[in-house]
Amino acid sequence: MRAVSAARAAPLEKPKTEGPLGKRVAAETSNVVLNAFSILKEQLADFRASDRFFKYKAGIVAGWLVLSVASLGIACPGSSLDTGDMDARLVLSDKLDRPSVTIWNESKDVWRDVIITVNNEYKAVVAEVQPGNFVTITPKQLLGKSGGAAPADLRFQALTMKSADDNADLTPSLQEEWKRLLAPKK
Repeated sequence: MRAVSAARAAPLEKPKTEGPLGKRVAAETSNVVLNAFSILKEQLADFRASDRFFKYKAGIVAGWLVLSVASLGIACPGSSLDTGDMDARLVLSDKLDRPSVTIWNESKDVWRDVIITVNNEYKAVVAEVQPGNFVTITPKQLLGKSGGAAPADLRFQALTMKSADDNADLTPSLQEEWKRLLAPKK
């Protein structure tokens, strides 16, 4: 008696698919999807055939994964909370000999511990600005890095704000205000 093997001596060659690239990609995509579907079906059949204790363990692990992902989603919301603009509206004084800038809090949040930086050199600190209220900054309120006061004729070129919860670069708004003030009157 002789044993006969069912194994092939050489693997079969896959026939080359002829035709446009789109048809070849579609054929391969359908093969991958069908293979993935069959593997998923086999895994589901194996899970159904397993004992109930394994199913309990799998349920616990799945619940833990769902809670972990939900916790991360809640704890790390990304940029959805930090708008970076603080809903601030800026108004420059039209008196060019007495420079000042007024910043309105148009948000629904209280700004706390606000640090306003002018021209990347002078700073003013405001403890709190309620929603709907404003803060006006003049050169008298600004202190330099060495602790000295800002010059009385300081021209506001750059303006940033930082609070305990948020920050904003108001320089573009400041530049627009300067254009509005310096535009010829009609």
